[in-house]
Amino acid sequence: MANNRSPSFFLTLLFHLLTISASFVQISSLGFGINYGQIANNLPSPSRVVLLIKSMNVTRIKLYDADPNVLLAFSNSNVQFVVGLGNEYLANMTNPSKAQSWIQQHLQPYLSQTKITCITVGNEVFNTNDTQLIMNLLPAMQSVHGALVNLGLDQQVTVTTAHSFNILSNSYPPSSGSFRQDLLQYIQPLLAFHSQFNSPFLINAYPFFAYKDNPSEVSLSYVLFEPNPGSIDPNTNLNYNNMLYAQIDAVYAAIKMLGHTDIEVRISKTGWPSKGDTNEIGVSPENAATYNGNLLKRIEQKQGAGGDEEDDLRRNQQQQFKAQAMKRMILAFRVLMGPGTRLGTKFRFATSASHCWLQRGIGGARSSLRLLTWRRKELQDNYGSRS
Repeated sequence: MANNRSPSFFLTLLFHLLTISASFVQISSLGFGINYGQIANNLPSPSRVVLLIKSMNVTRIKLYDADPNVLLAFSNSNVQFVVGLGNEYLANMTNPSKAQSWIQQHLQPYLSQTKITCITVGNEVFNTNDTQLIMNLLPAMQSVHGALVNLGLDQQVTVTTAHSFNILSNSYPPSSGSFRQDLLQYIQPLLAFHSQFNSPFLINAYPFFAYKDNPSEVSLSYVLFEPNPGSIDPNTNLNYNNMLYAQIDAVYAAIKMLGHTDIEVRISKTGWPSKGDTNEIGVSPENAATYNGNLLKRIEQKQGAGGDEEDDLRRNQQQQFKAQAMKRMILAFRVLMGPGTRLGTKFRFATSASHCWLQRGIGGARSSLRLLTWRRKELQDNYGSRS
């Protein structure tokens, strides 16, 4: 989430994680994982995290860095890793020799035993006011990719970056989606990079913000995946029954407007807040549970934007919009937590025969999401008390 939209508290998950116990096996068969952050206290050791991850059948993990302790702990496991280079590294990464040195030190030593498949270079860079940072993004990505080529690793590891939905100037109707004019000079060559090296375009999409800003015009049912009349795109006649799918198709349309139909869009973050500021209409644990639960159902059903009828039409327009459900593969599923949590804090996991639990590594976190069973005592027994 962009820095200027951080009042609500979020917990990020990679791919498909939370579900009720009855459908856990079905969801896990799609491939799911977690964002593994470490800015917190009372953190379990990487070796203990390995046991927890294995017990949950998690197959993908995204690191915000390239922590050697974590990568070593997961040696010879079946888990695929995405490692990250923060915005603070972009200036150095524009230097090809420094980019290659970073890969040789932080990535290459672990590749023989740990599955590392992607490097994310920066996060929501275009949503900053830092012109130099923006100008450094593509050269940094090119240097990192070039280093992978030099080391013979480019077929094993891809390079990408994640964007805020705010890079669009228009998203309605979805078929008229377009990027901001002031960013075109940067986005056009970035798209050429994705096209050339077949790497995905990552977008952080939050229907919540659209609802919060216009609750009288945007239906709550529409943004929560609940039954509603939907919204018809007059250009395509597609009836979107939820905003998230409309947002993703708007990104596809914006990319197509710049001449590309060969780039896959993936959602890197999405979710709904369970607690936020007083002016954030719609914030509640119940709405968070509804959004996250309904989204997981859509993922499990592999359902397209408007249901079966719209899926049939969508298949016929596949080359134009590339918007079927599997084209929107969730790269990160964000679940929004309760009071006392902080962005970027580490979360913990425990499982039993019938439930999956989450705990933040910072004191006071709570969630009443119906997809989440919160049992403080049992979590404390597993990990110790929290400060």
